[in-house]
Amino acid sequence: MRKVSSHRQKSLVRRAERLLQDENLLELPVDLEALSQTRGILIREMEADEEGVSGMLLRHGDTFGILYSTQIPNIGFQRFSIAHELGHYFIDGHLDQIPFDDNVHRSRADFVSNNYYEREADHFAAGLLMPITPVRRIIHRSPSGLGGIQAVQEETNASLTAAAIRYVGMTDEAVAIIVSSNGIVDYCFMSGTMKSLEGIDWLHKNTLVPSDTITESTWNKSEEEQREAYAEGEIDITAWFGGRRSVAAGEEVIGLGSYGRVLTVLTCHDLIDNDYIDEVSDEALEESWTPRFRR
Repeated sequence: MRKVSSHRQKSLVRRAERLLQDENLLELPVDLEALSQTRGILIREMEADEEGVSGMLLRHGDTFGILYSTQIPNIGFQRFSIAHELGHYFIDGHLDQIPFDDNVHRSRADFVSNNYYEREADHFAAGLLMPITPVRRIIHRSPSGLGGIQAVQEETNASLTAAAIRYVGMTDEAVAIIVSSNGIVDYCFMSGTMKSLEGIDWLHKNTLVPSDTITESTWNKSEEEQREAYAEGEIDITAWFGGRRSVAAGEEVIGLGSYGRVLTVLTCHDLIDNDYIDEVSDEALEESWTPRFRR
């Protein structure tokens, strides 16, 4: 699978923020409707949802429109889906590379697709909804871990998973986020400080959630309990990533509702790299999974 490089990820995020600055729309939450209107792009709900499709980019000559799914009743996810389609529109080259079936391009947003152009669109969408400058201010005044992620989500109206990835890329604390479904890892992102722990292993896609973790306990509950789950506790970081150093970590677990997934946030509160601030490294922190969109 072709991966989006760290440099490319940063470029996409900066491109999104420059676009907002140029259009005088650099305020939170970002007004996606106003941005779309500057290019004559209409945004509408999909009349009939298609399984696994988060949104569509419609093309008729030089005229474009966006349809987004309401199958998942979550405003943050829907906004990310719209931003993803805007990514396909604004990123140079996407309109020539992504497939259109009868003038319709179908997307799967929110970091679930392995397609290179979908991954690019996801990174652009994250930068569009959560531009660097205002989001850094939110992180600096918010608690660490899940509390900080939720603060980013609430002020940007982004999806919780997108906010988590953005947070991990911008914090100077040792934080990792894992999204899992049915007890199996979908993807994992680590902050730069977390990645610096000696000897840790990457948590790869399609591996089982480690045993004796709060996350594993959550997946052992009923489906209804999983959707509404919230649990927290202390764990040794080696339970998740191995390594040569035993470090206490907070494990926070929250169900993602009808999305059918669970978000895990691991925070080593005693570790911090005061010299590490990668303003857009959220793009650089992906493993072998991510979904994307285009210009």
